[in-house]
Amino acid sequence: MVTVDQLQGDDFSKQCSPFSLKGVRIPLYHFGCISGLDDGSASLEEEEEEQSLLDSVLLAHWEDRMWKGLFRYDVTTSEIKVIGGRRKFIAQLNEGWSKDCIPKLGRSKTGRGVFDFGWMDSQEELLFSVARGGQSRPELVLATDVPDSALLITVNASPVEYGHVFLIPYCSNILYHFLDAKSLELALCVAVEVKNYSFRLFYDYSPSASHIYFQACYFQIPLPVEFMPSDTFFVDGQKGTCISSVADYPIKTLMFESNHFKLMLEVVAEICSCLRGKLILYNLLISDRGRKIFLFLQLGNVEATSCSHQGLHSIMLLKRLC
Repeated sequence: MVTVDQLQGDDFSKQCSPFSLKGVRIPLYHFGCISGLDDGSASLEEEEEEQSLLDSVLLAHWEDRMWKGLFRYDVTTSEIKVIGGRRKFIAQLNEGWSKDCIPKLGRSKTGRGVFDFGWMDSQEELLFSVARGGQSRPELVLATDVPDSALLITVNASPVEYGHVFLIPYCSNILYHFLDAKSLELALCVAVEVKNYSFRLFYDYSPSASHIYFQACYFQIPLPVEFMPSDTFFVDGQKGTCISSVADYPIKTLMFESNHFKLMLEVVAEICSCLRGKLILYNLLISDRGRKIFLFLQLGNVEATSCSHQGLHSIMLLKRLC
């Protein structure tokens, strides 16, 4: 197991990974200063909106790589099989999937840990980056240097589902060990800005992880956990925040719902910090355009269950209900 040195404070710029993209110019999406996340709340009743800028940029780049033949297979034509039983789950076979898509930890000449991007065969897998901006509205810069405290949006040759991407916190000189409020906020910003109910974000925590990254996919049908009944044990009527325990589900799961994004963000980040301190494996699922966060507790043996894709697969491999 890799020893993780906890850092003091939540300074995002002091926790990032030592790899350089010097000289690499890619599209950059700047979040606007005025958004639901920054306002701290979201309207319960929203009119039907056109496709958001971030949603169209992400899908356009992903489909561009698909038509260029970057992927090993067409994930939209993968075989689907109904699994018998009380719940009638549906499993999807992605023939040709490879675990080589998982980022690995390498070593520099000085012996320091270095996040290995050798799994990226070419710069074609690097789509664009997202970061905070100074304008009131979001904007897209077609080609620029990657700023620090950004998220890199990348693909790999073995997609798990339509629109499957990695979201990787980027800084140019320091290894980012663990999830904190700043990185979770950036990921939540993406979910809010995409504004697509099919879009879902995942994060898997393991004490042996050397660097964090999120994953995201598009699902036309809600995941099994989203169908499950829940028992609410905390409600803050003024803040519109609700915490529930998901019932009748094989993994112990908490569900956080709120129209006040920042409050929910603070609560989830604090709980994740406590779980990390106790070396408890957990997974996150962000759905409903950022309004819901599911926290999956992996309470088994750490050594036996530690795996980079464990959470993503346990949540989505048996992913749909008939």
